[in-house]
Amino acid sequence: MPVYCETWLYPPGAFPGEPINAATSFAPVVLGILALLFLLRRTDQGYVAYGLAILLVLTGLGSVAWHSLRTDLTLTLDALPGVVYFAALLFFWVYYLGGRYFGVIPIALIVAIMVFLRPGSQDEARIVVISVVVALAAGLLTATWLRRRHAFKFALAMVVSALVAATLRTLDLSVCDTIPFGTHFFWHIFLATAAYFGVRMMVVLRNGAPETAE
Repeated sequence: MPVYCETWLYPPGAFPGEPINAATSFAPVVLGILALLFLLRRTDQGYVAYGLAILLVLTGLGSVAWHSLRTDLTLTLDALPGVVYFAALLFFWVYYLGGRYFGVIPIALIVAIMVFLRPGSQDEARIVVISVVVALAAGLLTATWLRRRHAFKFALAMVVSALVAATLRTLDLSVCDTIPFGTHFFWHIFLATAAYFGVRMMVVLRNGAPETAE
């Protein structure tokens, strides 16, 4: 199972297994609830934005369970809602830009890389997937600027936050000597922020116009 700097600070079986990582896992829960409250104050936001907000809350709850208990089941509860969120976001981002069902292509590409290339380690797999995702993000940002410019600020904020999150997650095991509890907890905070902006982006893309004032 994945390990982080904080994993080694406490004996096996301790509860919570990783206190800092578990505590910061509430960031997606809080931002998911804020996203839901934002949607409830508005009308006609569609099922996609609501679904993404709910998945954000579930991802946070799964992450709290994973970093508290570190079991196979809680790892699945941590990862599955996030994977579904990412796939849904990617598909509907393409869909709302006018690509309709072509959103299945990048999803299929990522799945094919993971299944057929079989990277030799978790780090290699992460590097390959991140490289593909960065390329997709660059293309989608460009398309958003050209076709739905009013949604670009949310798209850019989402991508930048996600890149910061991925960078800090990647650095985690490299800084254990300097920062004993590591940098993984920043992954929760910045990725939750990215996911919140993703919900806001979906609202603007679906409506086809800038958000009106509250």
